[in-house]
Parts: sequence; C-alpha cells; structure tokens
Amino acid sequence: MLKIFIHAGTLTRKGDFMTAEQLQAKIQNIPDVIPDEIDMQMIAEYEEEGSDESISWEDYKTERTYSGNISLRIPKDLHKALVGIAKEQGVSLNQYCLYKLAR
Repeated sequence: MLKIFIHAGTLTRKGDFMTAEQLQAKIQNIPDVIPDEIDMQMIAEYEEEGSDESISWEDYKTERTYSGNISLRIPKDLHKALVGIAKEQGVSLNQYCLYKLAR
C-alpha cells in the first residue's frame, strides 16, 4: 500500500506552530490508499527501467559542472570601495574582481 504524503507546509496555517510529536501524529493520520491502475502502470514502468539515477557523493564531486558564478557576501563599505575603484579603472565591478582574483 502507498501512503499519500502532503508537504508539511500544507499541514499548518501561516503563523501556526506545532511540535514534532503533533506533526508526526498528523502524518500518522494520513490514510493508506490502494494504488489504482495508472499508479500500478507507473510503478511497473519504473521497475522495468531499473533506473536508479542516484550517484555517490564521490561520483558527484568528480562529475559536477561549474557554472562560473560565485556568490560572495562582503561588508557594505568594502562593496562601495570596490565599486569606486572599478569606476576609476573604467571597468565593471565583475571585471575588476575577476582581474584581482586572477592575479
């Protein structure tokens, strides 16, 4: 039997809080349902494919691609100073930071 899971955010209204025990009790009260014909077909197709798309952490680390983006939080006064220097140099902040990082 399959159990229908509801996103935890839909179990409470905004501003309401519940303990872990209360949440667990709500989850336990979700009724079991018998899979219908469409569900059974989807399960069978998945099992036929035998596709386990999960990979190990080590494989992920070696196969990941890099976007070329870095998100960096810096103090506001440093940000302001860097923007000023970049303007003085006549380049964008991105170009200036790339230049400094590459050196």
